[in-house]
Amino acid sequence: MYPWEAVAHMVQAQGVDMTFGIGDSHLQLYAEKTDGLRAVNVRYEGSAPFMAMAYARLSGKPGVCSASTGPGIANMVPGALEALSGCSPLVMLCHSINQKTEGMGEFQECDQLGMMRPVTKWAVRVNDINRLSWYVNRAFSLAMNDQPGPVFVEIPYDVGGDITHGISADIVEPHFRAATRLRTAGDPDTVSRAADLLLQAKRPVMLAGTGAMLSGAGGAFMRLAEKLGMPFATSPGGRGIGSENHPLALGLVGMYRNTLAKEYLMSADLVLTVGSRNEAFQTHRWEDMPAGARFIQIDAVASEIGRNWVPDVGIAGDASLVLQQLLQTIEEHNQVPAGTGSARTTEIATAKRELLAAVDSECATTEYPFAAKRIVHELSNVFGNNTVLVNENGSQDSWSFVYPYYTVGDQSICVPVAEQTCMGMGVVGAIAAKLTMPDKNVVCVTGDGAFQMYMKELPTAAQYGAGCTWVVLNNSSFGWPGYYQMQTVGWNTTTFTVQPDLAAVARACGCHGRRVETLEGIRPALEEALQLNNKGIPVVLDFPVGQDMTHFDRAR
Repeated sequence: MYPWEAVAHMVQAQGVDMTFGIGDSHLQLYAEKTDGLRAVNVRYEGSAPFMAMAYARLSGKPGVCSASTGPGIANMVPGALEALSGCSPLVMLCHSINQKTEGMGEFQECDQLGMMRPVTKWAVRVNDINRLSWYVNRAFSLAMNDQPGPVFVEIPYDVGGDITHGISADIVEPHFRAATRLRTAGDPDTVSRAADLLLQAKRPVMLAGTGAMLSGAGGAFMRLAEKLGMPFATSPGGRGIGSENHPLALGLVGMYRNTLAKEYLMSADLVLTVGSRNEAFQTHRWEDMPAGARFIQIDAVASEIGRNWVPDVGIAGDASLVLQQLLQTIEEHNQVPAGTGSARTTEIATAKRELLAAVDSECATTEYPFAAKRIVHELSNVFGNNTVLVNENGSQDSWSFVYPYYTVGDQSICVPVAEQTCMGMGVVGAIAAKLTMPDKNVVCVTGDGAFQMYMKELPTAAQYGAGCTWVVLNNSSFGWPGYYQMQTVGWNTTTFTVQPDLAAVARACGCHGRRVETLEGIRPALEEALQLNNKGIPVVLDFPVGQDMTHFDRAR
């Protein structure tokens, strides 16, 4: 078996069933012929790591991608940066030039390892074919364990073979033992102290971050919330830990919070964060810790404990295991939690009804260009439960981050951008999301700026029958820079005076495209999109919108 053929079999043996690249990489070539693997060939190398991130988020397995030497790998750097920021397990398996001519001006020669080291957990070259399986196993182990993240492995032509000039490397056998995810429980003493604080708290609030989702902690998280009658909120990365229809769900924290989440968080006497680094956007630049509140932090990596706020109790361990420990310890205490009771539950339910009614009324606006919040709210109502919401980075599409303008409901999940917010991750991530979860509705809410960066992948969606929808909130600009420019100097340089016909572009790429310009046309267009998606047809809906940023002033 040839080396890259063996690599493809190793990827499949790891339990991964999809790889992403543009088709010219050796991995994609052999993945095409490997049983149990699907080689998804994109139009631009930079799309591959973003799609692999969405795959990892939804499958619970590492995402795998590749690119050709030099500029192909350079195009993957933004995706690696996003994966590192978002703790996304990503394995990039790529080739590199012949070591025998390194330094002589070889074609596409560049320092690939130097490019990748700052944006990965590990960047390494395989220089001995007999250690190939060790390197691949190590790559998957590092990508999955501790704080998950991206790993880059390059295999030189003189080690793995060069298809361009004929395969000359030695034949190897795919001896490979799959890497395993290792989980650690929390220290029993610190778990017991945390349980005591939770039982004593009268107004506890629990927050879920990316780490809670990566650990598959949803079941234990919701049981603890219900056991203590404890309302919960999430960061964008924790969204989907539980249905936002749940009586105890408050929505999101930080920049994307609503008045309900703000009220309950800032009046809490105890805050429990699960799998969150408590970064700037999730905390209003670290202002969102209520005065005098006790703080419990759970994180898989000990070095994250106290990174920003120093906890009263910090527990290093896998979120799912630690939450199960807390539940068991609380049961053993056989004590009525101070925060439970029908009065608080009734109070939250009443506040939620009032918030929902207020947002329904607010989103009934008839202004044109459309208010983005109205489009997002209509989308939420039409696509409903069993939906994967894929977020994008922009101004008007930020309304999709905010509950209850958009509700991540029952059997639903969210694929967010990470803290770097690389534009385009959501646009292409929607394709991978549909391929990974074909039985769910998939929608990406995006601005026209991010969409135009990556609409080159529309033919990819059509080619693979990825029936997803892009809701393009089109304000003919890069909204966030324009907003800040107007706030500071009074003019902006981000408005587009020439715009493509996005619906026509979609149709030219084999998708359904429609521009919606009447209030009466909003809901029918969304309903039609869902119907077409169920037939495997990708859909682009272009909605002209204004520049409303009021939510983010309210959330402060």
